[in-house]
Amino acid sequence: MKARPSIRAALLTPELVWFMSSASRREDPYSKYERLQRLDPVHHSPLGVWIISRHADVSAALRNPALSSDESHIDLSTLHLGPLRRLLGSQRDPELQRSFNERLRELMLFRDPPDHTRLRGLVNKAFTPRTVQRLEARIAALAGELLDDMVPRGEADFMASFAYPFPARVICELIGVPDADTHHVIAHAPALATGLDPGPLQTTETRQAANAAVDAISGYLADLIALRRNDPEDDMISALLASTDGDALTESELISTVLLVLMAGHETTANLLGNGFVGLLAQPDRMEELRADPSLDSAAVDELLRFDSPVQMTLRIATEPVTVGGKRIERGSALILGNGAANRDPAVFAHPDKLDWHRPHNPHLSFSGGIHFCLGAPLARTETRLAVQAILHRMPNLHLTGPPVRRPSFAIRGLSSLPLGWG
Repeated sequence: MKARPSIRAALLTPELVWFMSSASRREDPYSKYERLQRLDPVHHSPLGVWIISRHADVSAALRNPALSSDESHIDLSTLHLGPLRRLLGSQRDPELQRSFNERLRELMLFRDPPDHTRLRGLVNKAFTPRTVQRLEARIAALAGELLDDMVPRGEADFMASFAYPFPARVICELIGVPDADTHHVIAHAPALATGLDPGPLQTTETRQAANAAVDAISGYLADLIALRRNDPEDDMISALLASTDGDALTESELISTVLLVLMAGHETTANLLGNGFVGLLAQPDRMEELRADPSLDSAAVDELLRFDSPVQMTLRIATEPVTVGGKRIERGSALILGNGAANRDPAVFAHPDKLDWHRPHNPHLSFSGGIHFCLGAPLARTETRLAVQAILHRMPNLHLTGPPVRRPSFAIRGLSSLPLGWG
């Protein structure tokens, strides 16, 4: 009789570790998260990457200054790329990897203090709660315009008709992109999102698409910035150009910063809306409770963020030896921080697989944490609250007319299609 493999040995198979490497696993990663949390919450995978899945460990790691968001700190000798290449079915091209990193090297998302502090400070005032509150009527109007077109049709692909164009129009208006050009953002967003996956998970194909998307949007933004230099308006680009202190952005920083705001301001909310309605339709009692009591809407936004986070994982690199969950992690090691896993940790969230608008405490990590806490969080919350209110009010008997289709990205969890009917 063959000996049964140990639980530990079963856990260490690449197939289980990279549970999101196929469409079927991407549909429901949460059962795999639960297994990691229970059996090996600080998991040193056979690929050399550390996978952190408990809420306490992920939260602490996001705030640890010894863990950098700059991929250049990775010590490649700590990675075992052979199994990864076989798993992904494609050889990674080092030149493409380097090319993409060079294109995004100015993004504050991948920078550490003091550069990160300077960049974030210049952009932060565009996303304060007070600023977003002033925009609330306009945000509600943009949602209403899209629903005016959708509602009479009785059915539509929610992602194409609302979830993508709604936050795209909002963020483009805030930045200064003309409404007629929002298609630039929508068309290139999926490739950019996949390009933000941790470097070890990239393939030649995803890097090529990401490079092309970065080039296309960067070129467009360079032209728009040049236009705003001569003809400023009441928008973010003009405000950043008008900065006269010693911390003013360089040209490349300006393009990269606006690019990041476009990506984050559009992608997060689009995927939050799509994931959120999949969750609501799967638990119709919760949807009807929310429809009947709009006062729950703010709590509901945070619960939808927790339940199926648009940001599932975050990459960090150890710049010095650190201890996480009692395990020593050496300098240069790559850590995948499981935001999505942490949000379903039963040690923090009772009945984590159920939507609950009445949680007394909801410390989800969907907006990250520490110095990289999402500066667009107030805007995303407001957009989602207003959109969910309007949709539940104007679309009775909301139901699926076909299966949702997941996008292929690892770090950003979202949908390419969500066919809905109503009325």
